[in-house]
Amino acid sequence: MIELEDVSKVYGKKDTAFTALKHINLTLPDNKTIAVIGKSGSGKSTFLHLLGGLDRPSSGSIRINNHRLETLSKKQMDHYRSRELGFVFQSFFIEANQTCYQNVALPLEINALAVTARRRLIEDALAKVELADKIKSPAGTLSGGQKQRLAIARAIVTNPKVILADEPTGNLDSATGDKVIDLLFDLYRSQGSTLIIVTHDSDIANRCDIRVFIKDGQIDKVEGTGGDGE
Repeated sequence: MIELEDVSKVYGKKDTAFTALKHINLTLPDNKTIAVIGKSGSGKSTFLHLLGGLDRPSSGSIRINNHRLETLSKKQMDHYRSRELGFVFQSFFIEANQTCYQNVALPLEINALAVTARRRLIEDALAKVELADKIKSPAGTLSGGQKQRLAIARAIVTNPKVILADEPTGNLDSATGDKVIDLLFDLYRSQGSTLIIVTHDSDIANRCDIRVFIKDGQIDKVEGTGGDGE
């Protein structure tokens, strides 16, 4: 369960202060696909970053699977993210000079896993995104679609409870983007995760169980099954 209670996020101070999110109250169930929709600057990426612990709310409370994110120390947050969250970004954020194996290994470095167990997880994740044959290839040699699939492998290698995807098809052509979205939905179903996608694409949004519309930093409306927003 994901619960946001009176969450606001303000950047800057005094005359330069900008309120990105204003008094967000929202409850989202587990094991659903959720689209977060809004114009550029509406606050949807800030919303996702708060859920992922990449930023902290200025006020209010965020609870995900009984973790109160605003109370976690940096070390606790790093540990939580490494075990329970997976991230997929528009710009891939892969290490071009490292191999695909090394890229997927990054989320596992904080976990005390034996080398053999770590290798099994990495090989399995790469196989799921059809990159098993690229395990030793430098990530910089991959095509755009392959780079995004590599980013997805890195996101799922820890079998996270929640996958957060911020415009995951934004840098891809439509055909490749469709394949990436199909892959995310397939993995959501097979792993039993909650999938949250920030998107401008109405076709992607309409595939999701729940659609959260954000306007000017506030929840405008929530559509679909299983959501409760105000």
